[in-house]
Amino acid sequence: MKQAFDLFLSAFDGTKTIMAIYDYLAHEVHAPMDYSDLLRWQWIQTVSALDKFIHDIIRSGMLQMYTGHRNSTNKYLTFTIDLKTHLQIIQDPSSALDIFERQVLLKNGYQAFQDSEKISDALSYIWDEKNKWKVISNNIGMSEIDVKTQLRNISIRRNQMVHESDYPGNLMQRQTIAKDDVIAVVDFIKKIGIVFTKISRIPPMPKPKKPIIDVSRLSQIDAPRQIRASHYSSGWTCQVRHRARCGNALCL
Repeated sequence: MKQAFDLFLSAFDGTKTIMAIYDYLAHEVHAPMDYSDLLRWQWIQTVSALDKFIHDIIRSGMLQMYTGHRNSTNKYLTFTIDLKTHLQIIQDPSSALDIFERQVLLKNGYQAFQDSEKISDALSYIWDEKNKWKVISNNIGMSEIDVKTQLRNISIRRNQMVHESDYPGNLMQRQTIAKDDVIAVVDFIKKIGIVFTKISRIPPMPKPKKPIIDVSRLSQIDAPRQIRASHYSSGWTCQVRHRARCGNALCL
């Protein structure tokens, strides 16, 4: 997870560099040229960084569940693999983790995680929380509706830049873009990424329950005899004179 977050943050180093270039050109090179595409690149790069980050933490979390280092979620348990993949895992168990990872990449790789509903569904692989965006918005310090609306507007504008060259619909004039808007987008997406890092951390595994011997039942079985139960670090040891009469499998 830390590696995924470090990669996520490294994407913003690129946006800082491009912003510095934009500032220099806009203030020092006074030519009849438009440098606004440098701002659009930062907008697109920021959304792409969030998309990839979600892919990475989902893949990492599912691999942790596969190896037993993380509690399984309900959605993870519905993840399916084909019989061919199942046979590959059986035939080459030493490569099982790599085979499973390829399946995760194959099934999730084509999806774009930019819409709040798609993001919520994807996070269900590693997070069973029902009110995901409520928790996320509380951590950001905004209302749930404001977070979803802002994320949707950012995604819509990003798609206009990528698919329509920022000429939405039948408009013959390109949409304007402001430096302050780009800074706000970068800051907002970074905050979401930080929250995702918190929720993707491995929760503590439940402690194994101590085996319990029903001493009353044993007393009924061997009523005439005195029964004592002692607890050792290795488990419960039933100290019964005639152990053959005790049906508890935990008794040594």
